[in-house]
Amino acid sequence: MDFLRPGSRFMNALGILANLMILNFLTLLLCLPLLTAGASLTAMHYVLLKIVKDEEPEIITEFFHSFKMNFKQATIIWIIMLALYALLFVDWRIIRMQGDEFPGIVIILLYGAIAVIYMISLYVFPVLARYKNTIGGTFKTAFAMAVYGITMARTIICAIVSLAPIVILYIFGYSVVPVFLAFCFTGPGYIRARIYKNLFTAYEAGAQPEKTQEEENV
Repeated sequence: MDFLRPGSRFMNALGILANLMILNFLTLLLCLPLLTAGASLTAMHYVLLKIVKDEEPEIITEFFHSFKMNFKQATIIWIIMLALYALLFVDWRIIRMQGDEFPGIVIILLYGAIAVIYMISLYVFPVLARYKNTIGGTFKTAFAMAVYGITMARTIICAIVSLAPIVILYIFGYSVVPVFLAFCFTGPGYIRARIYKNLFTAYEAGAQPEKTQEEENV
């Protein structure tokens, strides 16, 4: 029964799952008002990064600490991202309805813009959770990490992982709803955190980065 002793891999895994469930509940709850979704996602990534770095954070305390600290910037970034996606969706609908009237290069540029915005969205809230920066600087860093991550397929993996819950829900329907509600954000988020943790390390080692949130609070 060694696997049941405190500190064993099994018990550590159970602890991580329990923390992910609690964190997912907080994230989902504070995403429901929609306006606060940006701050909620930022707080989630703030806690996830601490989990993958084995810092054993106080989930609720750390979540609301980041939520409050980054609320203004996260909300503005969230509104910008929603506006960009809305604009791209309208353009996509127009092209779908009148596709023959548009040259191929326009369609290619549109899908290229969708890909770029989606890649940035994968990193912008983790970057905000990690670094103290301006909104423009946060977008710039997120774009740089997305491009850097492509060279090692990390951005592609993050993109696939992020879409996995929606695909699973679509395929299996209501049977997976309990699991979806328990891990829809933090399941993919945990995998992504293990990936972008190394990107952050490389970024901080090879550049003069902006201050981290922890350094700002010292």
